[in-house]
Amino acid sequence: MPPFHSISRKRLRHASLFLAGSLCLGAAPALQAADAPATASAPSKAQLLPGKIVYAQLTTPDLKSAKAFYGSLLGWTFQDVPVSKGQYAQALVNGAPVAGLVELPRMAHHGDPLWLPFISVSDVKAAAEATKIWGGHILFKPQMVEGRGHETVLADPQGGLFAALHSSAGDEPDVETPPAQGTWIWSALLTNNPYAAAGFYQKLFGYTVEAVQDAKRGTAYLLASQSFARATINPLPARLPEGAHARWMNFVQVDSVDAAAKKAVTLGGTILVQPHPDRQNTTIAIIADPAGAAFGLMEWHDPNASGDAK
Repeated sequence: MPPFHSISRKRLRHASLFLAGSLCLGAAPALQAADAPATASAPSKAQLLPGKIVYAQLTTPDLKSAKAFYGSLLGWTFQDVPVSKGQYAQALVNGAPVAGLVELPRMAHHGDPLWLPFISVSDVKAAAEATKIWGGHILFKPQMVEGRGHETVLADPQGGLFAALHSSAGDEPDVETPPAQGTWIWSALLTNNPYAAAGFYQKLFGYTVEAVQDAKRGTAYLLASQSFARATINPLPARLPEGAHARWMNFVQVDSVDAAAKKAVTLGGTILVQPHPDRQNTTIAIIADPAGAAFGLMEWHDPNASGDAK
């Protein structure tokens, strides 16, 4: 299973918070247990990198429309996979799996569509039990999924949803160069209590945590494992309604954020945060697909090739 791209901790010493304060998302997201496929390719060695975000899964009310949107926008191709109930497709980039898409037609009964991140862990059952001890919740009990591994779906104490995965094939090794268009590159958690959330995820995944100060957005935290930056934990944007749940935001690498954002609109998507320059030589935007599932676009260039961002 392909990883989210990871940027070395050294390069992200002064990492961006990656999200604008104007971001406004919907209500609590939907859940769908992973009734999932065998992966199309796998790492050559079954190494595990606990704390690394290694996969993402979309829950959507219309799989056909989602495939048309993401295929046109990101160049994804799809492989339909038979499952015991519902419909499931695996998204591919250059023949390698990058995401799963699950159709849940009656979304109104379950919440909003969402992208769910999968975080590598050495022991899924232990992670689930620890989640309960530290104030979170087990939403789907640990289970073995053929071709993928042992996994569970969890919620942190502020309601942020994520999955813990022990991949049967191992995790892809970290690299420091920008990934190809259409592959995941970064993740950020938005929460009303970044300090408490940082402590929760540190205990659960063994992250190294570093505070990141920002005059406009307040204190955020950078999570790292194996000396690679994995994600940031950021304050919820002020425009979200009081009592809004925490939520993970996943970013995909594109060749041009401006062009991708404009194309997303022509395909029925919505720009939630306009494209703008960010630190570490990046440009970012936040968009929602036609069903309302939010995700980020990021354009990151190797600073060794073009000079460090100021």
